[in-house]
Amino acid sequence: MQVNDLGFIATILFVLVPTVFLLILYIQTREETEG
Repeated sequence: MQVNDLGFIATILFVLVPTVFLLILYIQTREETEG
């Protein structure tokens, strides 16, 4: 099975971007809660 580089990068970005976005939101809300 040959992996398409562009598809591979697109898949990583598709998973990574929302994860990082949620992580940033989570950290910001946690800091606000802790004061």
